[in-house]
Amino acid sequence: MRKIILIFTFSCSLISCGQKTAERIEENVTDGNGKVISREIIDSKKGGKRTAERTVELFYGNLNDIKAIDSLMSFRFYQIIPYFKFKELLVEKNKVSGELLEKTLVNSKKSEDNNSVVFSYRVKYQNIETTENIGLIRENENNDFQVYIYNSKAIEK
Repeated sequence: MRKIILIFTFSCSLISCGQKTAERIEENVTDGNGKVISREIIDSKKGGKRTAERTVELFYGNLNDIKAIDSLMSFRFYQIIPYFKFKELLVEKNKVSGELLEKTLVNSKKSEDNNSVVFSYRVKYQNIETTENIGLIRENENNDFQVYIYNSKAIEK
């Protein structure tokens, strides 16, 4: 019995050490060459307050940095496309499309509870022009918006 209590106590202490307490998260926006354009430090203790628009800006600002984009993605996105496949697709898209030149918002649709939104953009890259849909969701008002849909289609000329 004493061993069980000792093991239980040890396990609980390990679990509590592994839990995250308040942390500071640094968000960087980079250009196409990987140069940091801006930095923002967010205190996660205060709750998520990143807007859908800010998430989109971070997404497009970090197209060449899969690790930065990964922090913007919802677990729901990876239920549809596995991480390794998304990484491969993003690398290939970056090779084909080239550097991002400009993006223009064409349409947006918000849910009634304002916890999800889909933006449609016309995006001009160095080598191609596309229409892209990016859907964002947040679990509740205290969470950040995260990407759960991303579709890109080349515009035929």
